Amino acid sequence: MKGVAWLCALVFVVPAFAQAPRPKAQPQSGPGLSSERLARIVPVMNQLVREGKFPHMSVTVARGGRIAFQQEFGFADLEKRDPLKKDAIYRVFSMTKPVTGVAVMILLEEGRFLLDDPVSKYIACFKNLQVFDSETGGGMKLVKTDREVTIRDLLRQTSGFSYGGPADSIGKMYQARDLFDPNTSLEQMVEKACSIPLRFQPGAKWEYGVSIDILGRLVEVVSGQPLDVFMQKRIFDPLKMVDTGFFVPDEKMGRFASCYSSSPEKGLSRLPPDRAIDRYRAGKNKLLSGGGGLVSTVSDYLRFATMLARGGELDGVRILGPRTIGLMSMNQLPEGVRPAWWGGKNGGNGYGFTMSVTTDVAQTTGYGSVGDFGWDGAASTFFRVDPREKLVLLVMTQRMPADLELQVKVKTLVYQALLDE
Repeated sequence: MKGVAWLCALVFVVPAFAQAPRPKAQPQSGPGLSSERLARIVPVMNQLVREGKFPHMSVTVARGGRIAFQQEFGFADLEKRDPLKKDAIYRVFSMTKPVTGVAVMILLEEGRFLLDDPVSKYIACFKNLQVFDSETGGGMKLVKTDREVTIRDLLRQTSGFSYGGPADSIGKMYQARDLFDPNTSLEQMVEKACSIPLRFQPGAKWEYGVSIDILGRLVEVVSGQPLDVFMQKRIFDPLKMVDTGFFVPDEKMGRFASCYSSSPEKGLSRLPPDRAIDRYRAGKNKLLSGGGGLVSTVSDYLRFATMLARGGELDGVRILGPRTIGLMSMNQLPEGVRPAWWGGKNGGNGYGFTMSVTTDVAQTTGYGSVGDFGWDGAASTFFRVDPREKLVLLVMTQRMPADLELQVKVKTLVYQALLDE
């Protein structure tokens, strides 16, 4: 999602008026959902595409394990005017984070570590981390950590690591280290991160950053397997997620949706191939980013989200225990610590393990339930699980930067269609 350091410059301006033929609404009857009200999604999404705000999108709504609405809008490739298909492959960016979180929790359930273990027990460079204190005439003043960074800190983003943040001395160090260099291994990326002072004492604040990528390395160290292999064997294969991974095979490249940026001046601009495609070819990228590197499809990610909604189980296959899902989806932040995203428009939200969680609906930007959880990605993808309403909501698109108002609009259109079961 936000803060992905290697998002890139853009070319190939595309006319804002490009739009795929409008499909007819075909909402299915679902438990406790009005088909007539769900159909309101269609004109709103069509308008966003018609106005050139999005190249395409797919909206899926499921309740009680049944799909009540699923529809695609717009073009997978604006230049070729190829309509978006149901099997399109998307860059999910930071929606990778909950997948890495599940990988970590699998190992936790097996007793491989404890949440409050210091990370240095498994990754040596964490032993002598320093914390930024202030700028001085001679450079930065650094101090020792009050305590070591724990696995819990990484899971809830209270480690002191960031994505760079302001263009101060710490931000410049992130830029100089180039943590997301595709020629860097995950092990090397973590070594680079350890060479940068923490922005604050562990546990003192919340800041979005490379914590989840570091957890990807923890999975490798503890399991003895590369991150992609572990995810394939323990998550993707059991859940039958057949198109999810860090790379897109050549035979599937025709399904890879094009990615665009949007600006008031240029409208939609297509990402250049070296950033949008090449890094997703096997052998072109050594870095397995547990924070933002996966690609997936609507079908695959819906299976993942449904597993979370069902307390860790899907189609008779159990990935995690219900209490573990409960840990992931409860607010894990210390007293007085608040998360910060959406430019501060995130009141009523806490943060669990690799996902946000609603703590006060009245303080949020719209609809929801206390305890609903999920996350989003840099290309405007997002998912939400509402255990109280037995609801799963998934939106896939490829438009950068993330349009956070899209989440509010879609949630409004979905929740207004909910009826008593």
